[in-house]
Amino acid sequence: MKKQVTMREIAEAVNTSVVTVSNAMTGKKGVGEDLRRRILETARELGYDFSAAEKRAKERVLTLGIISSRRYMSEGSSFYWEMYQNTIDTASRKNVLTMLEMLDEEGGGENLSSLLAARPEIDGFIVIGRIGDGLMRQILRDAKGPVVLLDFYRPGYRCDAVLSDNYMGTYRTVRYLIDRGHRRIGFIGTGRTSRNVTERYYGFCRGMQESGLSIEREWLLEDRDLWTETPRIALPQELPTAFVCSSDYSAGLLYRELQKRGLRVPEDISVIGYDDYLYGNAFSEKLTSYRVDMPAMAREAVRMVLQRIRAPRQPYRVRYVDSGIVERTSVRTIRGKV
Repeated sequence: MKKQVTMREIAEAVNTSVVTVSNAMTGKKGVGEDLRRRILETARELGYDFSAAEKRAKERVLTLGIISSRRYMSEGSSFYWEMYQNTIDTASRKNVLTMLEMLDEEGGGENLSSLLAARPEIDGFIVIGRIGDGLMRQILRDAKGPVVLLDFYRPGYRCDAVLSDNYMGTYRTVRYLIDRGHRRIGFIGTGRTSRNVTERYYGFCRGMQESGLSIEREWLLEDRDLWTETPRIALPQELPTAFVCSSDYSAGLLYRELQKRGLRVPEDISVIGYDDYLYGNAFSEKLTSYRVDMPAMAREAVRMVLQRIRAPRQPYRVRYVDSGIVERTSVRTIRGKV
């Protein structure tokens, strides 16, 4: 069976966005005639099924609002920018349009109204990444369509959420180290900054306690100043044989501090991360990490918001998406007594 050409493939060929391709296909305003012509010509060259597109165009096209904090969305170099790309790709495959709103939280989020003002055109919302409680409650109050949170959640919010399986994912990283002979293991992450990190810490504790290993307080390190959120790791004099990091970003910070001490990874100390996303850092090429399955999380978020549009009265749910460990070279196997 011949593979159907997608709007994303057309967008990549023309070097534009999926939303622009969709608007060009459906005759919407906001696309220049030259660009529209190039899109249609490219679609024909790739073998796009216009009959299916015309059928979908006659149907009512749903629109989702995508909301995130501007501080997360540095194009091309952000975990959440990639999460956003996966989300709009999933939406486009379901013939769902998207609109992005990036909030300036430091300015009080005044621009939030620009997206919610368009709510007659928006059927539902996906919020990517943690947003301040005041702004989040404003979104839940003013949004007329359902809201799904992607990669964060707080009890008490009346909405659905999709999370990486933080607890079991970190438990897996601890078991990975133990299976390779490590018994003296530390944890890096500031749990009070997010529910994700807190859940990862609890997964670390379960892995250690289940194996009868003690959790040493001096090896529980924060990766940032709690009040200013300035990245920092203060290493103790005595170190474990391995660290579980709450993110690849904190693993990168740790690697830098270890280098300052003249220590090598993994020869002197092993490091395992979480999320498998360390953009622009050479350490990513050797860092073993639990991968956050962004495509699966994006698919689940889009599925949940579309389902909520159809059935708004069903109970709210939190979905956890599991994944696996990507092995590289940052963990060594210890043989004999440690």
